[in-house]
Amino acid sequence: MTYNVKLFFDDDHEAAIACESDEDVISAALRQGLILMSECREGVCSTCKCFLADGEYSELLSHSVYALSPSEQEEGFVLACRLRPTSDMEIEFDYPFSMVQQYEETERRGSLDEIEMVSDTVARVVVRTMGAQEPLQYLPGQFVRIALTSGVSRDFSMANVSDDSRRLEFFIRVYPDGEFSSHIARRASPGEQVTLHGPRGKFILRDNERTPVFIAGGTGLAPVLAMLRQLAADQPDRHAVLIFGNTNVGDVFGGDELKALGERLPNLQVISSVINPDDSWTGRVGTATAVTEEFMSGADRSEFEYYYCGPPKMIEATTQMLEAAGVGRELRHHEDFVPSRMEESNG
Repeated sequence: MTYNVKLFFDDDHEAAIACESDEDVISAALRQGLILMSECREGVCSTCKCFLADGEYSELLSHSVYALSPSEQEEGFVLACRLRPTSDMEIEFDYPFSMVQQYEETERRGSLDEIEMVSDTVARVVVRTMGAQEPLQYLPGQFVRIALTSGVSRDFSMANVSDDSRRLEFFIRVYPDGEFSSHIARRASPGEQVTLHGPRGKFILRDNERTPVFIAGGTGLAPVLAMLRQLAADQPDRHAVLIFGNTNVGDVFGGDELKALGERLPNLQVISSVINPDDSWTGRVGTATAVTEEFMSGADRSEFEYYYCGPPKMIEATTQMLEAAGVGRELRHHEDFVPSRMEESNG
């Protein structure tokens, strides 16, 4: 059987493909010349997550609950790479059609340029790409996969905006037994070679006049920093809110970056919180989700749009909180950290 599948994008662009009953939507689109946003093609990364507005399927192919939780599936979300239709369909994607073929993924060689611990658990890493290739072009909020010479690789979001400097800045959560992060923090040195694959991801700032509310958990601050830096460069008078949550005081980082942003983006409101404070802590106490809910209760949120990035539990809790508050899914944009053996990913 062949089914008609209509694709809707958030810039009001539409497309249509024919999908066979034994092929997934990503493969069907690729066969017809449309390169939809995807990465793993195995249901583990969540890049191809979309909303099934109309249509039927028997069940999704095997996938990780971190890529698509049961509650998200119940709400109507699906993974396009795991979706085989049993009827005609209408699918909504939360990115513009311009991203369907924009910034084609490439492979670049690079080297570690700077490595420094910026908190008890976070390393700041700068990678410089080689001059033989053009500088990587990407949208603020996107990420790349970094591969070590050992073959170990992880996904990380850029914290800086795309320019001609060839420098890419990352904030990496360091785990005691992390195969990637422990190497970076304890054994790597400037000059070590790496390979970059990307850019990837659809976690980008939408082009509208709404006030963005950014909710960052830990190293989920990285893509948010890129978006805020772009706002500071292009719209310095723009109002924005950042709620930055960490578990412990020793996890907190980014103070210098946020101070510099405050000077360039004076209408930025920053609210920091930790779950486990000590006597030195003067900010809010609680999870980023709880602090966001408290902030929303005392604000006029009619013009807010929400962007959040962090660990899966934070993403799920924030999504549930925003849904309960009546925030439509078109105003909720998030990037997941998909765990890889409890190591960092997308952040």
